[in-house]
Amino acid sequence: MLLFRNSMRQLLRMRGRAILFLLLLILASGLCGIGRAFLIINHAKMEAYEDSFMTIGTVEQKADQVEERMIWDAEDKDYHIYNDSVYNAYVPLSVLDFEGADYLSGPERRCLYGSYMPEYEMYDMGMSLSEIVEGSPVEDVVPDHPVSFQVTRVLIGQGGVREGHVINFCDHYNSKPEKLYADKTYVMSLTYSPGHENQKAFEGDTPSEYIPFPVLGSTQVDAEGKKVPDEVEDDHFCDEVTEGFYDSPIGRRWLNIIATWDNLRHTFPVTGTNDINLMMAFYNGNAFISQGREFTEEEYTRGDRVCLVSEVFAQRERLAIGDELPLALQYANYRRTAGRAFATNTAAAFTLINARGEIYPVFEEGNYKIVGMYGGQSGLRDEYGLGYNEIIIPSRSVKNSDADNILESGPMAGSNTSFRIENGTIDEFMEKWSKLQIPNVEITFYDGGYSELEANINNMKYIARLLLVMGMSMVFMVLGYFSWLFILKQKERTAVERCLGFRKTHSFFSLFSGIFLLILVGSVCGSLAGSFLSGEIAGRIEKKTYYDKTFGNSMGTDAGEMTGESFAPEDPIKAAAECTLAIVAAGTVIAASGIYVNLRKEPMKLLAGRDE
Repeated sequence: MLLFRNSMRQLLRMRGRAILFLLLLILASGLCGIGRAFLIINHAKMEAYEDSFMTIGTVEQKADQVEERMIWDAEDKDYHIYNDSVYNAYVPLSVLDFEGADYLSGPERRCLYGSYMPEYEMYDMGMSLSEIVEGSPVEDVVPDHPVSFQVTRVLIGQGGVREGHVINFCDHYNSKPEKLYADKTYVMSLTYSPGHENQKAFEGDTPSEYIPFPVLGSTQVDAEGKKVPDEVEDDHFCDEVTEGFYDSPIGRRWLNIIATWDNLRHTFPVTGTNDINLMMAFYNGNAFISQGREFTEEEYTRGDRVCLVSEVFAQRERLAIGDELPLALQYANYRRTAGRAFATNTAAAFTLINARGEIYPVFEEGNYKIVGMYGGQSGLRDEYGLGYNEIIIPSRSVKNSDADNILESGPMAGSNTSFRIENGTIDEFMEKWSKLQIPNVEITFYDGGYSELEANINNMKYIARLLLVMGMSMVFMVLGYFSWLFILKQKERTAVERCLGFRKTHSFFSLFSGIFLLILVGSVCGSLAGSFLSGEIAGRIEKKTYYDKTFGNSMGTDAGEMTGESFAPEDPIKAAAECTLAIVAAGTVIAASGIYVNLRKEPMKLLAGRDE
C-alpha cells in the first residue's frame, strides 16, 4: 500500500500529464469500442441477410434472326405480316456447366409434364374447348368469306354449337380455300371468332363466325428438338366423312384427337424441379408453402416420389398432407410452362397425339406422397407463374426417358431455366461467363436488392475498420508516449529508490501501479462509452430500411423477425469488458517493458544518464 501511495504522489506531481493521458486514452478506447461494435453488428447483419436473401439467375436464348410470316386475312382480302423468332439451333443447358461456376442449386431446365388422372377433375367448372363437328355447307361454296354451314353432329365441344345449328364458317386465314359441297359430309375442328364487320347489317352489332382450328398435325419432336416427320400437314382441319371413314388411319386419328380432348379435363400440369426457389413464383413470393413443408435436400437428391399441390385443389378434392396422388405422365413439354399453358378454367390446346396419330402412352407412373401445399397466385396465364392445379415434384423422381413423348421443344427461357449462386458473387460469375463468349444467351440476375444492401453494409464495414484502426493506433501511441514520460524519463527516481534499498519488485510496483490505474480507468471509461454509443447509433440506423421490398423473397414476412433477433447489439458491458481487457493487456506489456529497461541497469548508471 505504501508503494501504491508513493506511485500516486508521483502522478499527482505530474497531474497535467496524467489528466491528458487519461482523456486521450478514453478517446482512443472509445474509438476502439465503436469500431469493434460496428464490425460485429455488420457481421451479424450479413449472416442474417445471407439466410433471408437469395440470388438466382435466369437464362434466355435470344433469337438468331427475325423472319417475316405472311398470313391471309379473309376480311381484309390481304396478307398481314407477323414477325417470328428464328433459332439456328437450341443452345444446350450444358453451356452453363463451366469451371468456376459454383452453383448452390441448378442449373436446371424445367420440363412441363402432363399427368392423366381420371379420378380427379382438372377444371371443376368445365373447359372452354373448340369444337369438332360433322356437317355440310348449305350450298356448294368456297369458304373465303362467312358461309352457312349446317351442323349435323357434335363430336366434342362446349362452345355452344348444337346439332341442327346453322353457323357461319369462314376459312379465314387461307388465301386459297378448297370448295365445299352441300351433298357431302365433313368432319372439321372449329373455334369461335368475331365475325367480319360487313356482317353487322345481317347479325347486329356482334357478328360471329367459326374458323378452322387445325388439330390433326402432330407437334412431336425428338430429344434434340427436331420435328418428327408426320404425313398430316399442320394446317389440316377437315376431311370428308364416308362409309367406314373412322376405321381408316385418318379417321382413327380424328377419334384419338377427340379422346385426348376429353382427357384434358383430367390431365394435370406437373413440373419437375431441383429447388422450388428456382421457380420465380416461389422466389418472388407470389406462391408460398401454406401447409406441410417443401422438399428436403435428400428428397431432391434421391428423387423421392413426393409432391406439392395447390391448397385450392386439395380442399376441393379433400386431400390432406400424407395422401398420395397416382401420377401418370403422358407427355413432356420443353417449350411452355404450366403458368402459360394452364390458366384458370382453360388449357392450351396441345396436339396430344404423336406423329403416328396415336395418343401418347404413359412413360412414368407411380404414387406421389403429398408433403406440402402451396397458396398464392396461380392460373393467371403468366409465363413465370404457376399453372392452375399445378403439381410440383422433384426432377429426379422421373426415372424413365421422355424422349418418345416430347410434344414441344424450344430454346432456354427465363421462365424455365435458372440457377442459384452465392449472394454477392454476381460480378465474379459474370466475369467467368463472359470469357466463354457464348452468343445469344442472356443471363438475368435477381437478388432481392442484396447487391445494394451489401454495398451499404460494406461501406459501414470500411468505416468500422477505419475507426478500429484509428482507435488502436491512438491507443498504442498514447500508451507508448506516456510510458516514456512516466517511466523511461524517471530514471533518477528508479535509481534513488534502488539506492534506498528498494528491491527490483518494489521499484517495479512503485512505477507500475499508478500508470496501471490510469490505463484501467481510461480503458474502462472509453470502452463503456464506445459500446453504449455504438448501440445507440446502431439503434437509430436499424429503424431505416436497408433493402428494396419490391424485390420480394419473403421480405414482407421475415424482415421483422430478422431485425428483432439477428441485429440486436451484443451486451455493451460484455463488449466493453473485452475491449478493456485488450487495452489493459497492451498497456501492461508496454509499461512493463519500459520498467524492465530501467531495472536492468545499475542505479549509478541511471544517475550518470549514460552507459559506460
